[in-house]
Amino acid sequence: MKIRDYALLALVVLLGVFVQVLLVTADSKETPGRAAEEFTRAFFKLDPAMTERMCADLAADAEAVDMLIHDVAQQARARGFSPGYMRMQLFGVQASVLEQDEQTAQVQLNSEMRRSIHPVFAAFAKMWGLGQAYQLDETLDLVKEGDQWKVCQHDLQIIM
Repeated sequence: MKIRDYALLALVVLLGVFVQVLLVTADSKETPGRAAEEFTRAFFKLDPAMTERMCADLAADAEAVDMLIHDVAQQARARGFSPGYMRMQLFGVQASVLEQDEQTAQVQLNSEMRRSIHPVFAAFAKMWGLGQAYQLDETLDLVKEGDQWKVCQHDLQIIM
């Protein structure tokens, strides 16, 4: 191989690295749709980390989140299931920003959900068409706090 061939190969590799860095940077951009999706996934997994995507007013009331998780666990036990039965996994999430200005946004989320007793369970259930699929069609209001979009009003319901 000649030096010219090595230079061409090095140029192609550098171009590939540059494109990767560009794509990773673009993918990590903070958007209202991404914030709404992250919150909704955590909400339906009954993950207390949902408070990270809640505005300060809602997140300050950590007791409300604990009560939500406790109430859902009680409902599951009353039906003879473990609390994990109530967790849902979202598939094919489509987030559409309906309105947005500098500090507020309204996001429409559409998704299919399935029970997620174990993370692998929902994937297998979807793959083989087992269990019931639920449709999620919700609108979330978000506000920008600092550099992050946060959900500030929601009326999501845990599917029983």
